[in-house]
Amino acid sequence: AQRTTVHGYGETHWKASEGSDTSVDQHRFVVGVHSKITDWIHLNMEMDFEHAMSELEFEFGHLDFLISPSMNFRVGTVLMPMGNLNEFHEPNNFYTVERPDFHKNLMPSSWQQAGGGIYGSKGDYSYRAYLVNAVSALDSSRKFRNSDFIRKGRSQITGIAVNDMAVTARVERKTPNGQAGFSFYTGGSAGDYISEDGQLTIVMADYKTKRGPWDLDFGFFKGWVGDTQAMNTACSAFGEIACAGTIPKSALGLLATVAVHLPELMQKKTIHDFIPYVQYQKVRPNDEKGDGATAAPGKNYDVVTVGAAYKPHPQVALKAGYRTNFYGGTEAANARPGKPGTTQSYFELGVGYQY
Repeated sequence: AQRTTVHGYGETHWKASEGSDTSVDQHRFVVGVHSKITDWIHLNMEMDFEHAMSELEFEFGHLDFLISPSMNFRVGTVLMPMGNLNEFHEPNNFYTVERPDFHKNLMPSSWQQAGGGIYGSKGDYSYRAYLVNAVSALDSSRKFRNSDFIRKGRSQITGIAVNDMAVTARVERKTPNGQAGFSFYTGGSAGDYISEDGQLTIVMADYKTKRGPWDLDFGFFKGWVGDTQAMNTACSAFGEIACAGTIPKSALGLLATVAVHLPELMQKKTIHDFIPYVQYQKVRPNDEKGDGATAAPGKNYDVVTVGAAYKPHPQVALKAGYRTNFYGGTEAANARPGKPGTTQSYFELGVGYQY
């Protein structure tokens, strides 16, 4: 018992949406275990009870073999080292009520695959590099879509077919009061349905820093999918696969968040923190439509959020935000908010905690 600890996090969300019903959701409660099997072999895992425990998700579970600070080994179900949120996604680590769309509607947060690799750090630099099973655009249950790029291409690690492998890695550098990072992922996505690979490549860059009372967080996302003509054609040729011929050729995302810690700005010494913020996102899951797919500019949108987080303790956050989505495309007569060419606004409240 002295070598095993339990940890986790949870969050509850309340959302009033323009043109839709108001809803409340016990979004997730997560239980994690860290166990020192030996001094140099550690187990880390998390299981996620979502939507008032109506869904169960295995978030990750892997063994770490600690060799040296600069070179260690990891094997199991691992979180992809993509961006600065996917691996460290506890709700007290970000100010918005929900995880930003930049992190969940372009790449799927939290994104896990099965495999292994190496990780370590030296000086101001750290890295992770893994070989994993690839996401799939052509599968009986997995697919790429023009509404959320590769999000539906992943799956729980439950006996799924492994027709392609992928390589993913991240390098980070500590900067004064912050961190800069670069991530990439590349691998096939077409499986055995067609002769082409359907090569998927994603790059992400991020920079996060704290300058006095000010927090700055910037992100860039770009993804490319190859062989979209062959894959979109296969979607109609093979009835047993899940896709619908909407695989995009590329996706693009931008993120910028500016926040201020008011007690620090007012030179008040207290554990309590009140943090107003403004966030802009450009979310383009269908930045370039796939060959053989129909145009769908309404799948692309911009997001502006104004809100605040109150932290009575660093591991507890009470959040409020007003968010407006600006959708691309041409507005049709009598179109409801959220359709192409329209805007849709939300008022959200949330509570998040880490234990």
